[in-house]
Amino acid sequence: MKKTINIHEFLPSTITTRMAVELLSLEVPKESHSSVTFDFTNIDFISRAFADELIQFIADNNISADFQHANAIITEMLAVVQKNRKKRDSSFHHIAITPFLNQKDFTKFLSMI
Repeated sequence: MKKTINIHEFLPSTITTRMAVELLSLEVPKESHSSVTFDFTNIDFISRAFADELIQFIADNNISADFQHANAIITEMLAVVQKNRKKRDSSFHHIAITPFLNQKDFTKFLSMI
């Protein structure tokens, strides 16, 4: 069954925080692989933070989502976030760590830099 969430019933017309997704999450069906339509009627703007959190929430919960009545600004913000999420480098960066047994060893190390 497909659930429609009318975002304007829960949030203001300008949405700027990641925390706003928590309010919407209460309306999402709890069964896995649910299908949800997010209706952006009367929503004028969403921040990149909100868009990122919403896309992450959808991915984490295996939701089949679509977006309705989103204006050009909202559509573009969601598209940019989705595009950038695909580009993220998931490789880990290894940082060299040099342990020092005492202050003298640390000072000696610093003098060599």
